[in-house]
Amino acid sequence: MTRSIWRGLLAAGSTSLLLIAVPATAQETLYGEGQDPDLRIEVRDLKRGEGGVATLRLRLVNDSQTTFKSLCEMRDPEFSDSCGEFTGVYLLDAANKKKYTVVRDSEKNCVCSTIDEVAAGKKMNLWATFPAPPEGVANVTVVVPLFEPIEKVPIN
Repeated sequence: MTRSIWRGLLAAGSTSLLLIAVPATAQETLYGEGQDPDLRIEVRDLKRGEGGVATLRLRLVNDSQTTFKSLCEMRDPEFSDSCGEFTGVYLLDAANKKKYTVVRDSEKNCVCSTIDEVAAGKKMNLWATFPAPPEGVANVTVVVPLFEPIEKVPIN
């Protein structure tokens, strides 16, 4: 059900009351601009899952006139040799002063999407799975290499 905010307007010199239904605004999209202001990373959602993990879904938006090719900068070079792995992203839990990095499977592969070039005017969906912050943590900061940190991302 859509919530509406009702506002009453009284016309000058009139005794009539006009009620207008104004839909409640959708949640503002959380994003961080890139070093190139025509690039941005948008948070789609961050959800807790079974087994003590949380999955972050993002969208890379390239509104520039050139192809985004900075694939190697999107990885964590300490853990990843492949330039296409989205391992450089992490969560910051300021309340507990903790950094959460991408989960790895038993073969040390990231539990994350791979990233490819993003052509001018195109978008790409990305995701990564992390150890979930404690239940009492309601939001975190998302850090993606080459982009501004995105603060107060809610954990659902």
